[in-house]
Amino acid sequence: MMRQISYRPIEERDVSVLYGLMCDLADNEKERFELTVTPQRLIETGFTDQPLWRGFLAEAKNKAVGYATYTEDFHIWSGVPRICLDDIYVHPDFRSHGIGEALMQLIFEQAKKTNAFVSWAVQPGNTRAIKFYEGLGAKYYVGGKCSWRPSN
Repeated sequence: MMRQISYRPIEERDVSVLYGLMCDLADNEKERFELTVTPQRLIETGFTDQPLWRGFLAEAKNKAVGYATYTEDFHIWSGVPRICLDDIYVHPDFRSHGIGEALMQLIFEQAKKTNAFVSWAVQPGNTRAIKFYEGLGAKYYVGGKCSWRPSN
């Protein structure tokens, strides 16, 4: 039986938990050496009048089990805003229960608010992730780029 999952925007009080999940992701990808941000830097950049990043947390019984983070910019070629999905991660014990899809849908809802599109990168050999993203309506491009656009 799947536990009840709730979703909410990441708040400053969540930074230590977010950082722990980021470490889990970095370890899972065998790229811990690439994770150089500190919790303090996350606070300084994410919780200001003009945050540089935002995100959502997935929780089961008040315990964080996944997250998605993103940044926003402007795509000059298309002339529309863009949301850049930075990370999406679900703890292995909670995978295959729709949490990743729910987090992606929250990102897509943010994009719809400003008619933005969403872009992100995926490892070209990660066929499971590519299939997952395509199932959500995203396009996969050779080289590891993915994008999703709101329907008109």
